[in-house]
Amino acid sequence: MLDHLITHNGNLRMVPTDRNELTTAVGQLHEELRALPEEADPARTQVLTRWIGIGQMCLGHHEEARTFLRQSLDLAAAIGNTRAVLATGLNLGDAHRYAGDVQGADALYRSALNTARSQHPELLDFALQHTGKHLMERGDLAGAQARLQEALRLRIAKGDTGLVDSTQAALDRVELLIGQADASAADNAAPRQRSGQWTA
Repeated sequence: MLDHLITHNGNLRMVPTDRNELTTAVGQLHEELRALPEEADPARTQVLTRWIGIGQMCLGHHEEARTFLRQSLDLAAAIGNTRAVLATGLNLGDAHRYAGDVQGADALYRSALNTARSQHPELLDFALQHTGKHLMERGDLAGAQARLQEALRLRIAKGDTGLVDSTQAALDRVELLIGQADASAADNAAPRQRSGQWTA
């Protein structure tokens, strides 16, 4: 719905391709949501609130994003759409992560990952991808690498080159960070000679 207006920055977070265009598009979704009659299909309300939340998150409006995504998640649960619960839960996890709420994000990603493994294996690669990025930002590089490698295997099997490229980019970043951490650790462990004394 807003995919064409969203890209990823160097930190692999979602950002607008054109901020003004995305702001306008989110405003139009707001108008459509407000115009829905009370007896409207809740599935449409769920989709609209989800995409408004995603748009707000990309624009950096974290509080509004979480409000709409929580509403969307509750609607998805109420209508029994577990696929939408999983997908929206991942988006809400991202909104918490972008806002700096590590614990809130952690719980949402863990729940989505469990749901994907037990009920929707076709969405497991998405849950792994989002969780991997979260772990990378949290500094758990080994955990991030493991999740992203699993996601990559699943996406290669799916044969979707766009998804494969997205996961490969995340994996490349994790491996770069691991390399930097290893180099830093090696530098810190190297003995230094000061005044004729070796110090670790």
